[in-house]
Amino acid sequence: MMTMSLIAALLCAAAEPSVPPPELPTAVEAAPPRAEKPHKKKGKPPMAGVLNVNRATEAELRLLPGIGKKRAELIVERREKKPFASLDELGRIKGMRNLVHKLRAQLAVQGDTTLRPMRP
Repeated sequence: MMTMSLIAALLCAAAEPSVPPPELPTAVEAAPPRAEKPHKKKGKPPMAGVLNVNRATEAELRLLPGIGKKRAELIVERREKKPFASLDELGRIKGMRNLVHKLRAQLAVQGDTTLRPMRP
């Protein structure tokens, strides 16, 4: 019985005059015009020299790639309690280990800060 009703439904559907589907816009027509991509922030310029993390201001700390406002504040806050004896102590601040590893050549805990932008 079920088979008969299924066959009847298929026959009725086949007998109806087919209407072509409305034309759909192509992908090119449907897409609204794209605005230009916003320019990415340019990275910090390459730096030469070393930065004494025990004497540097927040602004000087922020010159290094990977150190923004928050990390600079953390470094200054921590060193006010007790100056860093080594870069390993700086690396113990949460989220700083890999950064200290990458920037080790540009960081120091003693001596003068000689950090300056490299000329192209």
